[in-house]
Amino acid sequence: MHWEYALIDANWHLAPEGAIEREAAYARDRHVGLFLWYNSGGPHNEVMEWGPRDRLFDPERRKVEFARIAALGVAGVKVDFWQSDKQNLIQLYYDMMRDAAAAHLLIDFHGCTLPRGWSRTWPNLVSMEAVFGAEQYKYSARMGPEGAWHNTVLVFTRNVVGPMDYTPVTLSDAKYPHQTTNAHELALSVAFESGVVHFADSPQAYADLPDAARQFLSDVPAAWDETTFVDGSPGTLAILARRNGSTGWVGAISGSDKAQTIPLDLSFLGEGEYDAVILRDGAVPKQVVAETALMRPVDHVNLPLLPHGGFAMRFTRK
Repeated sequence: MHWEYALIDANWHLAPEGAIEREAAYARDRHVGLFLWYNSGGPHNEVMEWGPRDRLFDPERRKVEFARIAALGVAGVKVDFWQSDKQNLIQLYYDMMRDAAAAHLLIDFHGCTLPRGWSRTWPNLVSMEAVFGAEQYKYSARMGPEGAWHNTVLVFTRNVVGPMDYTPVTLSDAKYPHQTTNAHELALSVAFESGVVHFADSPQAYADLPDAARQFLSDVPAAWDETTFVDGSPGTLAILARRNGSTGWVGAISGSDKAQTIPLDLSFLGEGEYDAVILRDGAVPKQVVAETALMRPVDHVNLPLLPHGGFAMRFTRK
């Protein structure tokens, strides 16, 4: 898929001796940057079953650990379970960002406070969770029936204040099945912004997608030069157009439980003609229809959405 990063999640420290070193070498050979997950540890933290923990709370031990994994070629860390906004924890965030920067490591906070503009000081901070995200399909009965509505609200609220590590584009059903369509899920890769985008489903889930959808996910960037609000309101619809270089992308998600047809004005495109790829709802929620067309900024298109549906588009200037 040509994705630049991969995450090794909780309890990797329980792997056989030498496993992480071999994994890091394997990733380096394929030009993939690894993130390693950590429990934030310390007396503030009650989570004992997920580790490694207590490696990053003490400043000297943290510097040793960051130097060790940086020497392996690890690209970044994902630090989870903060559980407090007390002053000593806010200071720990700052200390951890500083030490990660000194070790040339990216950092992603989970189970954490809201973004507060810290990446302006520490640009190695690429994302923060602070959201009721896709993992809640495993943990919360609310997520199935309310997920589509919730996603449209996030565009106008949580994601406005900073990068949001929601782990989007989860296609497989967990304990509480999706009521979003697969096209809605694909559109989250554009509708949501995060400096690192974790696609958290199984390899097979992405391998089973149509060729055009796999290519879309392979190519969609995580950094944007321009964002345009196209249409929508919280809870019902959100359509964003983004630009990276000369390529345009659109993500549209519906929170409605009714089918509808969306008239899309393409005036957000720059001058010229574009080869467009459209990924939209099919006849059933798990079906994605791929279409291609030549489009211009003066054009209007009508796109059908299933209940809780969506569409994603890519525009390549000719």
